[in-house]
Amino acid sequence: MPQKHTYPYVTDSKEIALAIIAVLSILIIGTTGFRLIEGWNTFDSLYMTVLTISTVGFREVHPLSDHGRLFAIFLIFLGVSTATAVFTTVAKALIQQQVTRVFRRQRMDETIERLSSHTIICGYGRLSRITASVLQESGLGVVIVDSGETGFERAVADGFLAVHGDATSEDALLKAGIKKAARLISLLPKDSDNLYVILTARELNPDLYIISRSEDETGEKRLIQAGADKVTAPYRIGGHKIANSVLRPYVTDFLDLAVSNSSESLQIEEILIPKGCPIDGVTLREANIRKTANVIIVAVISESGEMIFNPSSDTVIKSGTTIIGMGLKQEFEKLQSLLTTKEGVQ
Repeated sequence: MPQKHTYPYVTDSKEIALAIIAVLSILIIGTTGFRLIEGWNTFDSLYMTVLTISTVGFREVHPLSDHGRLFAIFLIFLGVSTATAVFTTVAKALIQQQVTRVFRRQRMDETIERLSSHTIICGYGRLSRITASVLQESGLGVVIVDSGETGFERAVADGFLAVHGDATSEDALLKAGIKKAARLISLLPKDSDNLYVILTARELNPDLYIISRSEDETGEKRLIQAGADKVTAPYRIGGHKIANSVLRPYVTDFLDLAVSNSSESLQIEEILIPKGCPIDGVTLREANIRKTANVIIVAVISESGEMIFNPSSDTVIKSGTTIIGMGLKQEFEKLQSLLTTKEGVQ
C-alpha cells in the first residue's frame, strides 16, 4: 500500500490544557480563600473571586475585612498574571496553527508539482472518499480538488494531497497538476458543475481521460458531448446492484470478489499489451497464457475499442490490445513479469 501523505497541524493542546487548569485553580483558590477568611457561602465566594480577577470594578458582595482585602490584592495580581499567560498561550497556538497551515499547503503544492500520470478527483464527498482510497491503495497518485474548507481539511486529514479551490476554474486544476495528470474524475453533486469541469479540463489537457458522475440520462449525454470519456450514474449503478443481488445473488458475490482489490483468491484484471513484448503479434494459442501463467482470458479489446468475448485460440494479440483475464493475484503478477522478459509466456 502506498504511503499516505500527512501534513498535521502543530497543536499546543498540552499548553492550552495547562492554561485552563490554571484558571480553574485560581477560581478554586479564590472561592476557598473568601470562604475561610470571610465565612461567606460558596456562591458569594465564587462571585467575589470572578469580580476580583476580572477587575470589572463592581462593588464588593459583602464588606471585606483587612485580611480579606489583602487576599483580594493577592488574587488580583495572581489573576492578571495568569490571564496574561493564558492570552499568550492561546495567541501562540493560533499563530502556530496558521503558520503550520501555510507551511503544509506549500509542501503539498511542491509535492503535487512533482507528480505525473496522477488522478485528479473533483469534490470530496462520500463517493469521492471511497474512490480516492481505492485508487491510492492501488498505487495511483491522487489529488483532491474541493472548494469547501471542510472538504479540503477532511481530504488532508484522510492522507490525500489536496487543493483548496473551485474545480471549475483553471487555477485550481493547474495547481492540481492537470497538465501532467493522466485522469480526472469529476464527482461534483450538480451536472452543471461537472460540465464546466469537463470543458475546462479538456481545454487544459486534450489527452486527459475524464470520468464524470451524472444524475440522469440527459445529463450523461451532455457530459459525453462536453468531452467526458466515461459517465457513471451512481444511483442507477446502485439500483442495478441491489436488483442483481436479489435476482443473481451468487453471480453478484462472484463479481464483487473478482473486482475487489483486497481479494487474494480471485481477480479480474485488464492488461495492455505493450509494443515489442513476447506475445505481440501472436495468437492466443501461441501465447499459451493459460498454461504458463494460469490466467483465463475472457475478453480481448482491440486498439479501436472492439470487444471480443470468449475469444477463440486463433485471436491475434497485437500491441495496443487489452486482454481481460481472470485468475489469482500472484498469477497476474507472473504474467506481467513474463511480458517483460525475452522468453515470454512460452
